[in-house]
Amino acid sequence: MRIAAIDLGTSSTRALVFEDARFTGIAASVETALAQPEPGAALQDANEVLAALVQCLKRVRAAGPIDCVALSSAMHSLLALDAGGQALTPAFTWADNRAAPAATRLRDSTAGADLYRRTGVPLHPMAPLSKLVWLKQSAPQVFERAARFVSLKEFVVHRLFGQWLVDPSIAGASGLYDLETGDWCEAALAACGVGRERLSRIVAPTTLLSGLAPDIAHATGVDAATPFMLGASDGCLANLGAGLLAADTRRRAVLTIGTSGALRMAVPSPAPDAAMRTFCYRLDQGEFVIGGATNGGGLPLRWLRDNFAQLRAGLAGDDPYAVLSSLAEQAPVGAQGLLFHPYLAGERAPLWNAHARASFIGLTFAHGPAHLVRAVMEGVLFNLAMILDVLEELAGGPVDEVLAGGGFAKSSFWLTMAADLFGRDLLVADNPESTAQGAALMALKATGRVASLAQAVALLPVATRRLRPDPARHARYAHIKRVYATLPATLAPLYPALAELGRAP
Repeated sequence: MRIAAIDLGTSSTRALVFEDARFTGIAASVETALAQPEPGAALQDANEVLAALVQCLKRVRAAGPIDCVALSSAMHSLLALDAGGQALTPAFTWADNRAAPAATRLRDSTAGADLYRRTGVPLHPMAPLSKLVWLKQSAPQVFERAARFVSLKEFVVHRLFGQWLVDPSIAGASGLYDLETGDWCEAALAACGVGRERLSRIVAPTTLLSGLAPDIAHATGVDAATPFMLGASDGCLANLGAGLLAADTRRRAVLTIGTSGALRMAVPSPAPDAAMRTFCYRLDQGEFVIGGATNGGGLPLRWLRDNFAQLRAGLAGDDPYAVLSSLAEQAPVGAQGLLFHPYLAGERAPLWNAHARASFIGLTFAHGPAHLVRAVMEGVLFNLAMILDVLEELAGGPVDEVLAGGGFAKSSFWLTMAADLFGRDLLVADNPESTAQGAALMALKATGRVASLAQAVALLPVATRRLRPDPARHARYAHIKRVYATLPATLAPLYPALAELGRAP
């Protein structure tokens, strides 16, 4: 069966074609804008995302027939719609931090700990729960006029099939979903003043939809009777695509770095952290994902690519990220004492501090472009290593190996750096697009090709690339990490003032 797996990301929409569990090499990608019209804002145009999906489907359909389409999407987006389904707002993404005051009030309230325990979502501006409280206060007319509040994936699904549906992982990422009951959380709904009639119906991720809108069918060349699987969130599907299920007896974690980054593990039941340092989402029955996501994944490299003239001059005509990696290789391990904290959009894990700000620390006349790029790449990984420390604490012991996926897995240099910095074996699949791979595996279950997700995972090719850490480089990184990890707490008292300075005209 030929499956087109669609990933609605923050910076691009992608489509990859699989024959059962095997990636065919057929893919399409369309970049989408992340608008930042004011400090703290991070917005997407829902119609632009829809148009990108149409273009991607058209391109892969031109390469051959499509038997099924499987959907996945970034988490935490929110847009308000009127009664006719038209957008009253852009899509507020996970990177939009303007709900920070609302998130702080929720976290510090008497209900804060209970909300986290019920939903598994840290009280942070990434979550639509916080965004709804903020929207109600900052734009009450829009809030009252809105007939529905949905994610980007729900908007797209309605445009394709005319139904308001949401899977448990996208619902869970909203902060409005009760992990125990599998339904909307009454306490969270009361906290933001939204009734369930303004939300979509929660259904299984394996739900199949057919009857594609005629204009979309015409524009893409996809037959209107082709089944579309509702699918799940990118993070949860990345775990599945890497082959990680709750029944796995090995202590393993999945590392993905795309626009953002995350480390995740699989557990069989809800497992929120008493200290509220991690998230917990439901993928499917008996399959939950715990972990921590960082705002600083690939975005800091994109920031370098787009904003530094000297770097841009050397990137023309080539894959800019490959060029950046080559440049970083010219600098030594540790970038000669230059440290970068990747908090360009505030931070989720491990800080959960929307006021956090990025910083280069240790800069001297000895540093050049190569050191800056290497410091950025190392900084993203140091931050993820701090998340790994938390997961190992919760798991009761060290992770045996890390499964790598996402866009960063295309860079051998960054993968080697990750193995050295984490001090763990790194396994890399032949197809690093683990989110799309997970969507394809779930589609096999949805269409009856396999009876369970375990049977689908058994079809995955065995990962042939195993990167082992270099002991000397790991020792160097372990020494640097001790300094790196102390700096956010040292700077934390200054973050609110820095954030305020950034908002000044």
